[in-house]
Amino acid sequence: MQNIEQAVMEPGSPGKNKKVKISVSYTGQEAYVDEVAPEVPIGTVKRKAMKQFGLEESATDQYALQYEGANLDDKRKVDDIAGNEVTLTLVRVKPQEKGYGRHAG
Repeated sequence: MQNIEQAVMEPGSPGKNKKVKISVSYTGQEAYVDEVAPEVPIGTVKRKAMKQFGLEESATDQYALQYEGANLDDKRKVDDIAGNEVTLTLVRVKPQEKGYGRHAG
């Protein structure tokens, strides 16, 4: 049987927090920090972070959020990878390399 603390930490558990603390790092800049609902898509977090960092995607400039070194699919939900807190990294990728790694789901 789980205690309350374990339920709060596990993704997808009914006792989890209503918000997930997200921290996104990008080379040489102060981290983007936000609290979002668990059902928010990763793509939404990426767009908000890019706006703070003054970045825009184009045919030649594309970006991906990474978790533990693997690119995340923009359609994934925050609670697919996070309990109540997660740190992600924003990286620039070449358009032909935008394939997703093991966390893509």
